[in-house]
Amino acid sequence: MERQLRLITLMQKIVDLATLTGACVVALGPSIAGVFIPNDDLAKELFQASEASGEKFWRMPLEESYWESMKSGVADMVNTGGRQGGAINAALFLKQFVDEKVKVDAR
Repeated sequence: MERQLRLITLMQKIVDLATLTGACVVALGPSIAGVFIPNDDLAKELFQASEASGEKFWRMPLEESYWESMKSGVADMVNTGGRQGGAINAALFLKQFVDEKVKVDAR
C-alpha cells in the first residue's frame, strides 16, 4: 500500500488506452490506435512517447455536433449515436463522465 501511494504521489499524468468500439479498428486497422484528446500540448507529448515506444497513434476529432444524436427525451443520454462516427460517439459518451473540475494539463 505504501508503494502504491508513493507511485500515485509521483505520477504527473494518467493516460488510459482502451478499446471503445470496433469502430477505430474499422477506420484505422489493427495496428494504429485512435486517440481522442482535447489538449494539443498533451497530444504532442503523447505522440512523442508513441514514437519513442514504437506505438502508432492517430489523432481523432472530438466532433461536438455528433453529441446531438446521443440526446434522449426519456433519459440523460443514449449510449450510442448510431453506426456512423461510432468511435467519436464513444469518446463523446465517455467525456460525459469526466468531472468538469478535471483539468487536462500537459506541464
